[in-house]
Amino acid sequence: MTKKPEDIMTEYLLNGAKMLSELCPKCEAPLFDVKGKKMCVVCANTPTEDTAQKENVDKVQMIVPKYAATDQTPSPAPKNILESLDALILQLCTRAAAETEPERCRTLIECIRTAAEAKTILSR
Repeated sequence: MTKKPEDIMTEYLLNGAKMLSELCPKCEAPLFDVKGKKMCVVCANTPTEDTAQKENVDKVQMIVPKYAATDQTPSPAPKNILESLDALILQLCTRAAAETEPERCRTLIECIRTAAEAKTILSR
């Protein structure tokens, strides 16, 4: 059974790794500084990440109600919303890196994941 990305990140944070403000180009998870080496801990611990990600992309569909007119379909989010999400993610990463209580750290990581997912959805 594969671990969830937030569980992998939590484990690394609890073992002294530092979460960076940069995102992985493959999975968009925050990169980590592990013993002086910058790496994506999610990709490093998920052997079939590329395959799973490609399969998930194929399954994503936009849901539009039948009664919605074509001019009412969702459009890409304005750039300022995406910039705000970037700032929020950076702020949450900073807080998570400084947090000493594991449960609060886990909560912050889940918030980071949710914000990153929202950014990905709004970018489409």
